[in-house]
Amino acid sequence: MVFDPSFGDILAVRIVLGLVIGLVLGSFTTMLSYRIPRRLSIVTPPSHCPHCRAQLTVRDLVPVFSWLSGKGKCRYCGHAIGARYIAIELLTTLAVTAAFVGIGLTPALIAALLGIIALVTMITINLERR
Repeated sequence: MVFDPSFGDILAVRIVLGLVIGLVLGSFTTMLSYRIPRRLSIVTPPSHCPHCRAQLTVRDLVPVFSWLSGKGKCRYCGHAIGARYIAIELLTTLAVTAAFVGIGLTPALIAALLGIIALVTMITINLERR
């Protein structure tokens, strides 16, 4: 077997893409798992604190980092933000990154990403309904 130096670069690109897209999809999955069982629109209103209803800004919507920088509290009212948000974002990010690494940039990746979103959303809703 001949060492291929480009393989490491390709793997690094897959990991970085997986992490970035995973964080975005994790945030989306969190929103779905909160709004769907409550029969709320997934389009409107924009993201807001469920306690004080303050509309969240871009700064508040950076997956994982916003929760960590705010120490798990709403920046506007100080109300605790459940660990469910960061847990769902991290789980989705790990699954998406694994899909990017394992499947690569192929059409099958789109199906895998949709499946990950659906699965994590359904698991979250089922766990919270117990």
